[in-house]
Amino acid sequence: MLPPESPDPTVLPEITLLDRAVSRGDDPDALDGLRLPPDRLLARQYRVVRPLGYGGMGEVYLALDTKVGGREVAIKILRPENAANAANGGREGAAPLPAPDSPEHPLARERQELVELNHDDIIRVFNYGHHPDVGDFLVLQYVDGPTLEEVRARARLRPEEFGGARFYEFVLAYGVRFLAGLAYLHAPERGKVYGDLKPSNVMHDGSTTKFIDVGSVRRAGAPGLTSADYRAPTVGPLGESTGADDLFSLGETLRHLCGLGDLDELADLSLLTGLDAPAPAAESPLARAARRMTVPLPPDALGLGLFSLARALRRATRPDRADRFATAREMDEQLRGVFRELRSLRLRAETFEPSPLFLQSAHALDGGLGVPPPLSRWASGVPGGGDGERREGRAVPYGAPEPADIAKELPVPRPDPDDAHHIELSRLGDDDPAALLQHTAEWRSSPEVHLLRCRLTMRTALRPGAQVPPRLDDAAAALVRAEEAIGPGAAPYDWRLAWHRGLLALAAADVPRARGHFDRVYAAIPGEYAPKLALGLCAERLGRWREALTFYEAVRVRNPSLGGAAFGAARARLTLGGPRALAHAVEALDAVAQHSRHRTAARVAAVRVCVDHARGGDDLAEVVRRLGRLFYAHGLTDEQARLRMRAAVWEAARALLTAGAVSAARLREIARGADVRLRLPATERQLRVDLSRFCLGLAQQAARDPAEASGQMAEHLLDRAYATRPFGWRHQRGER
Repeated sequence: MLPPESPDPTVLPEITLLDRAVSRGDDPDALDGLRLPPDRLLARQYRVVRPLGYGGMGEVYLALDTKVGGREVAIKILRPENAANAANGGREGAAPLPAPDSPEHPLARERQELVELNHDDIIRVFNYGHHPDVGDFLVLQYVDGPTLEEVRARARLRPEEFGGARFYEFVLAYGVRFLAGLAYLHAPERGKVYGDLKPSNVMHDGSTTKFIDVGSVRRAGAPGLTSADYRAPTVGPLGESTGADDLFSLGETLRHLCGLGDLDELADLSLLTGLDAPAPAAESPLARAARRMTVPLPPDALGLGLFSLARALRRATRPDRADRFATAREMDEQLRGVFRELRSLRLRAETFEPSPLFLQSAHALDGGLGVPPPLSRWASGVPGGGDGERREGRAVPYGAPEPADIAKELPVPRPDPDDAHHIELSRLGDDDPAALLQHTAEWRSSPEVHLLRCRLTMRTALRPGAQVPPRLDDAAAALVRAEEAIGPGAAPYDWRLAWHRGLLALAAADVPRARGHFDRVYAAIPGEYAPKLALGLCAERLGRWREALTFYEAVRVRNPSLGGAAFGAARARLTLGGPRALAHAVEALDAVAQHSRHRTAARVAAVRVCVDHARGGDDLAEVVRRLGRLFYAHGLTDEQARLRMRAAVWEAARALLTAGAVSAARLREIARGADVRLRLPATERQLRVDLSRFCLGLAQQAARDPAEASGQMAEHLLDRAYATRPFGWRHQRGER
């Protein structure tokens, strides 16, 4: 039964087996070969019913606990013929098995390690005992549900039971749940590993999960049972495992559950270019991966989520331990992020949670779209803004932020909690980079201090009038010191260094190199939105519009408060064009939440693009409605900004009237329906009067603008004011 939609990444469907083991009744014949007393009671308490299967250490039987109200339990018996293999991890050449009552006996070791375990996702060990004719046995919690191998088979047969594409969110829910159990085992006070994690050793029990075969649990580094198909290449010859090896096995288990084959196939970002194409190539890696997945999907059904899912599993299953997730908590953070991405893209709804690794940027990264039009609009007379640009021979109505601005305004990584200066760094602001450079000059060396100084030096280098190359060299030197502080063992795997290399490449306007660095960050932390925002901006600067749109959509739908992705999606939509390009662009801007610091800028941008694309009376009416909301509900209170927005809308109304796209009657109708505080003119003559007055006001702004010290802009606007003002004759009685 599918659960209600939920942002909780641990929710699972409820799966109940109709043919429960006890309902099948006793089967005495199935117990032949197991030497039991006539009453079939082990230890005078457990009535053996029937076999259930094999575990890592022996056979498992269903039994009833006659002293606890007939409670169902699982009896696990170490069979003599399995003892040698169990002791040596299933490998040949095992040493002779110690005596059954020896502390070195495999079952004795297992018993000592397992009775103390108490976690909801690990099957409980209730008791243990010995029967002369049977041997040692454990009494385990009885769980009757499908293993993950059976879940996969069921999903292939009946995908609707798992919500189709929602199945992959449940895969991540399994991962998050299992990671909680692994984190419990890996905790320093226990120091254990699971050792033999695979689909048949974990079970879906109702709406929860369980590790059902705990025979492989052991101390980290100790020999034990493993399975070849899910064993990390770094496991020792006798099964010696670490926590990172458990994470590898979990990654392989989830990959098998998804049906993803070669994860390297989805590593190339160039595949994103054709993601939303009408008919992706039948034999493209993307199409192949989507077709062979457990629940086959169209290649665009998961959007960027398919890449993020593949990258999370790819990092978990890297051959080198240092390339994998270092801890269960680190992997958990990334799986949760991918879950939120998959859910948001499927539902087109927010699934937000603050990033554990990045501070949210205060900058809109709007490329100038979120502010009123510049004065050059009226100076050039180019509809759509004189601030547009051409890239690779193609007209771009609204340009992306400059690389240097992107470098300064991308989100900043949170300080490492283990850094010596974590507390001080968490309290710093960076509004004055030069002052902060002085303030931190005498601080004791630490990786985070050097990373901070790298960013501060870069920002001072990018100030107007600064000598960029020498100062960027200083920033690069600070990054080298950070790398040295991190150390040669960890530095090659630290995504923070790749992030800062990407920032420095942007500062030097080397966008392709920056894209490569941010791609490595995305591979390391695929659940985070910051590298995807950076990759979207790089793709846009490089003219890779569909790739840019894919990244922007994945970020903005998951977190609509993040204006940078909304502005980027609007720019990409308008540049790509199409019958609904304007509607999709405005939808992205309108989705920026009211509580976001970028809400006013997004509403300004929506008015601007609507003005530039107005083609008739209905379009003009919508622009006027939006302008009223912008002034009196969405926070644009600055009078100079209001003047520019009014001038743009009035100018569009006059152009439509002159072209015959809006009639005089329709203009009067629109004026009557507008917010009275706007004072929208109802006639062409009054439009010209207002526009002349607006141009005089814009000329005054230009005269006060230091960037227009020559006065040419102000003179041009004055000329435009006089040219726009309607002719008129005036006569007053009593004058000579």
